Amino acid sequence: MRFFLPKENGFFTLFKKINDAQKEIAQLLKDFASHFPDGDEYEKKAKDIERQADAVAHEIIDTLNRTFITPFDREDIYLLTNELDDIVDLIENVIHNVGVYAVISKREEFDQFADLIIEASQALGKLLDHFQELKKTDLLTKSKIYIHELEDKGDEIFCKGLHTLFTNEKDARTLIQWKDILEDLENVMDKYQKVSDIIESIVVKTS
Repeated sequence: MRFFLPKENGFFTLFKKINDAQKEIAQLLKDFASHFPDGDEYEKKAKDIERQADAVAHEIIDTLNRTFITPFDREDIYLLTNELDDIVDLIENVIHNVGVYAVISKREEFDQFADLIIEASQALGKLLDHFQELKKTDLLTKSKIYIHELEDKGDEIFCKGLHTLFTNEKDARTLIQWKDILEDLENVMDKYQKVSDIIESIVVKTS
């Protein structure tokens, strides 16, 4: 029976690993914004991080399938894993698409989103560092509220960016390229908010 019993720290250790991947790729996006559009090196690094995150996600699901007793609901473990992995996937996709679309000139919204994503990444990192306690604390509440505020700012940047894009951009190809990139960046911020909501829900249910 020992095989089927969970190592209490096992899932949390894996969540920290996938959290490390999201922090690393968020910083990579920020660095890429500073060197835009020289993206070959960044695209390769982003793909490497994305593969690492996928490997951890698969390890979590495999562990989940082999574990009889889990520290919290199985559905929540699955959901949290996938949403964290989605953050990494979306950021990798942004960096990848800049290269695929052969984008040359950078829009200011790219820098603005890169800054927001770094802040959200750091706030989420704090949440996950204390997640194992499974207690509702001031840090959890403040971090969640802060991430929601950042997501609101992301919505504003996205809406203003789209308005400016459709008002001023005459080249259809450029318009399509940047609409796609901005949508992915806005979706990254949505994912940060969703992960913070999931963490709060888990803590409330288990505390």
